[in-house]
Amino acid sequence: MQVVEDGGGKPRKEVWKMETSASLTLSPHEAAARLGIGRGTIYRLLKAGRLPAVKVGKRPHYRIPVRVLDELLADPDRLSIAPKQAQTS
Repeated sequence: MQVVEDGGGKPRKEVWKMETSASLTLSPHEAAARLGIGRGTIYRLLKAGRLPAVKVGKRPHYRIPVRVLDELLADPDRLSIAPKQAQTS
């Protein structure tokens, strides 16, 4: 929390500032940037069930846990949106 001064040097109301780096979840846009992929790909991964997320609000806004993204970065094969093909022997 911090106190911000207005133009006349008088203190204004206290302002709560949340650092995005300390956030436990990210928006699809932030997740796409972190993974280096497009936002559309994030939504395809969500729809395919390959990217766990939390829906927030009546009009669902997705929030993706940072921990999940870290796991995906450790195992990039999980990012594939193509269905896995059955191996034939």
